[in-house]
Amino acid sequence: MPSLRFAYSTINWGEWCDLSTTFDDIRAAGWHAVELFNHALDWLGPPRRLRDWLGDLQVATFFGAVELPASERALTVHKRRIDYAAEMGAQAYGLVGATRPRAHPPTADDIRALARACESLAEYAAELGLCVAYHPHTRCTIENEAEIDALMNETRALTLCLDVSHIALVGEDPLTHLRKYRERLGYVHLKDWARGEFVEMGRGTLGIDFTACLKELEGQAFGGWCVVEHSVSKTSPLDSAKANALYLRRLGYSV
Repeated sequence: MPSLRFAYSTINWGEWCDLSTTFDDIRAAGWHAVELFNHALDWLGPPRRLRDWLGDLQVATFFGAVELPASERALTVHKRRIDYAAEMGAQAYGLVGATRPRAHPPTADDIRALARACESLAEYAAELGLCVAYHPHTRCTIENEAEIDALMNETRALTLCLDVSHIALVGEDPLTHLRKYRERLGYVHLKDWARGEFVEMGRGTLGIDFTACLKELEGQAFGGWCVVEHSVSKTSPLDSAKANALYLRRLGYSV
């Protein structure tokens, strides 16, 4: 049986969603683990209550955003979120950002500043048994392979959250990235893209070979999470969660 582990992101329901209802939807769609996407700690509430809402759902990963310059206050907030993630048994803490400069590509100083912030959080999280994984993303500081290389060269503890759609959106090959960065791969985001918007897996126009990507991860004996991070639905978040689960089951995977 395939050994990969899958989780579903709460992003489609929104940062300030009714978490109890969100978890009911994710569970009803057949998923067994979740990524908690950028929910504030005062919204998540105490771990005891969140566990009650989760029921039998496992927390796989947390996700947040970083901006530059990264203040001590902002980094401390991330550390408290990492503490919470560890309390909930998460394996990884994802980070995206900062907003990409409009006038020019990110400078070496921009990348070094981002690296310092992310590495400090990665070192903190490692003491709690979590990895911090940076997410290369369109319109953010790190978009493409050359920029990923620069960030990786400036860090040691930091890992990557590679998103197959954002890799394809900058004209690069997700499969190549999964192979190249296998030693720094914390976890993976899966979603598809068509005609200017994110869509359910298998309905895209970028030609993403999900089968090959997942087989590559199997071949690596990848131990991280594969998180389906479907951002916006034309129908409902529940419908998309069901469609994405069905797609993976048709490929022979259990979600």
